[in-house]
Amino acid sequence: MTHLLFVYGTLKRGFAHHERYLGQAEFLDKAITCEPFPLVLNGPRFSPVLIDAQGHGLQVKGELYRVGNATLDELDRLERVNLRDGYCRRRLTIADSNGIARAAWCYLKHSTWVEDVRSEPLDIYDDERYRPRDDGLD
Repeated sequence: MTHLLFVYGTLKRGFAHHERYLGQAEFLDKAITCEPFPLVLNGPRFSPVLIDAQGHGLQVKGELYRVGNATLDELDRLERVNLRDGYCRRRLTIADSNGIARAAWCYLKHSTWVEDVRSEPLDIYDDERYRPRDDGLD
């Protein structure tokens, strides 16, 4: 089974996690969230975090991929899905470069799990200060 995945941070082409996790995935298009969300840099590692607060922040630009179950499972481990310091995965409505709206998986954090915001809300992640974790997943 395949899934649509919207990425906005270090999984995008040219960033820290792309080659390892999405290097073999099918890139479909550039995309943007249909609703605004707060995208911020968080913590001393300057991690890009999309906060699960629809209607706040800005429409966020990213990339749309088609991925299989195994890739989604691996990304769930990377993003520490449902752990206290991790993300949740949920479907968002995104629009591709032709304006076609579709549902895609995306990784977000609940606002109570974001404790050290280091930026104003962003519409695109292009920061190079990110530093990987020491757990081997990065």
